[in-house]
This record gives sequence, structure tokens and C-alpha cells, in this order.
Amino acid sequence: MLKKIIMGAALLASSSFATYSQFPVPAAQSGEARLNADFSMQDKWKGLDLTVKGRFVPVQNLELFLNLPFAVVTRWDGNDVDQERMKNMTFGARYQIIPNVAGFLDVTFPTGKKAYDDDGLTFYFGGQYSQDFGAVSLGTELGLAITTEGDNKVKPPMELSLNAELDPNVSPVISPYFGATLKVLLNDPKLDGHKAGDTSGDIGVFPYLGATFKINEMLSFDANATFGLGKDYLRYTCGGNDKVSITLEAGIIAKF
Repeated sequence: MLKKIIMGAALLASSSFATYSQFPVPAAQSGEARLNADFSMQDKWKGLDLTVKGRFVPVQNLELFLNLPFAVVTRWDGNDVDQERMKNMTFGARYQIIPNVAGFLDVTFPTGKKAYDDDGLTFYFGGQYSQDFGAVSLGTELGLAITTEGDNKVKPPMELSLNAELDPNVSPVISPYFGATLKVLLNDPKLDGHKAGDTSGDIGVFPYLGATFKINEMLSFDANATFGLGKDYLRYTCGGNDKVSITLEAGIIAKF
């Protein structure tokens, strides 16, 4: 049970919406590189992940995205549980169909340790709608995640994800934002083709808030906090742990 809880908490630490942004694709031949530190807490679990993220727009309206997460601290009740590792890598693409609408597809590969990370491929795809109202910008996302069965014969449930974020236009230097992600498990998990739990309809809610601070034309600093709610959803995704989760994130962003 302890191993399941630790594994679930480690998965939860990286369970935000997968796309880089919910706002329009930047100009062609531009990009960003980002180094994130994510500190997660849930009951007796504490973990620190370092994530390298990047996006590049090779041609107008097409964005390519890469996400490389590493677990560098993994503790349960103050004790090191020795699960430091590279986690599953994500590669994705997003296309700006019209100025307010984009479509995306992200693929997560099983590059992590099979004992702690999903063993199959995860396909996350959907659409985004954004609107700039002047005083505030709205970004929304609707996506569906499907994970294939891995060598461990486990097939997780499909997951619907809905996200909405508001970015008030405060100043050229400080850009606050807040939003929420709603996650819904659509069916039950399977083990070797047989039902292995009751998760259909379980809902998780992840409100978040943060701000980006512009250092200069190239560099920015970002900090945010995310809270995980929903006992049934957390109980499944965190191996039986249904306590509220908190993730604190800080990142350095370099534009080019």
C-alpha cells in the first residue's frame, strides 16, 4: 500500500494539463525554454521534481513542445524512499487553426521506471479557445487522454480534461493569472482485459494561481500554486491517498 501511495503521489505531482499554453501560438521562428521546480505535498508525501520544458514554432501557426521531468526528491513521512529518476517524457504539437482556436496532440512515452510511472503510451488531444478582452485574456482547453496497455497489462481509464485560465492585464512587468482544471475519469481501469476498479465518473478539481515577472526582454520568472481536490479521483490516482494535494512551482523562462 505504501508503494502505491508513493507512486500515486509522484504521478499526481505532474498531473497538470499537458500543453505548454492555452493561448495562441507565437510568431514563426520563436520559442521558449523553461526550467521548473515543482514541490508537491500530500499527506505524508513530499516530492521535488525538476522539469525541462521547451517549445518552438518552426513555421507560422505550428508549435512543437517537449517536456522532460525528473524526480530529484521523494520522501514519505520524512524518510527517503529512493525513487529519484527520469519520468515519462512528453512530445507534442499544436496548430493555430484560426486566431481564436487551436488543436493539439501530445504523446507521453514510457521513459520512466515501470514500477512507478505509466507503462504505456498516453495520447492527449483536443482543442483550445482563447480571447483577448483587453483588460483580461481568457484561455480554455478541452482534451481527452487515452493511455494504452503496457507490459504490465494495466490499462488506465480514459480521462477528460477541461481547463480555463484568466490572465488580467496588470502591468508590463507583472502578469498574474488564475484558473482551474477539471479532470473526469470516463471509465474503469483494466488489468489483463478485466475490470480492476470503479472509477467511472470520478472527478478531480485543480484550482491554481500564480504570476509571471518579467526580468528583461529575454528572461522571466514564474511562480504558482496548484491545489488538488476530489476524494474519489485522488484515491485512485494517488494509490488510496485522498488528502488534498498542494504543488508549488517556480520556473525560469528564456525566450528566443
